[in-house]
Amino acid sequence: MARRLAASVLAALWLVSSWGCGPQPRLTDLTLVPTLSGYYDDGVQPDRQNRLLPSMTFQLKNGGAIPVNNVDLVVAFWEVGADGELDSKQIRGLSGEPLQPGATGEPITVRSSVGYKYPGPRAEMLTNRDFKGFIIKVFAKRGGRQAKLGEFPIDAR
Repeated sequence: MARRLAASVLAALWLVSSWGCGPQPRLTDLTLVPTLSGYYDDGVQPDRQNRLLPSMTFQLKNGGAIPVNNVDLVVAFWEVGADGELDSKQIRGLSGEPLQPGATGEPITVRSSVGYKYPGPRAEMLTNRDFKGFIIKVFAKRGGRQAKLGEFPIDAR
């Protein structure tokens, strides 16, 4: 009787563990589709300087054959020519609702909290000699795995 119980418990554990062993989506099947990039006008700061923040709106597209859900994104903001990121955000890219094969998700906007300050007029901020552009690097994370989705320059607008 004890053997039957042990065999039943082992069979139940094997069935439960095999449910999660179906085909898993690959993060590399996700494509990031940029729709708009530029600099967000954060207004005049207490030190009386204008501030612009790099910003990007994009969508995720599932190029694979399996629905994908529960994906986090790490978005890193790098100044052009810098040897390290100035800011990064971890955001939810896909929630529990699966993104079906071939489908494109809702637009996602991410904005840095670090940007440019300039004492002169806003119209001169993106054309002054001290201006350096930003690049956004995006990584997808799911279930302990990570994949780079790409690098995207921010439009000077």
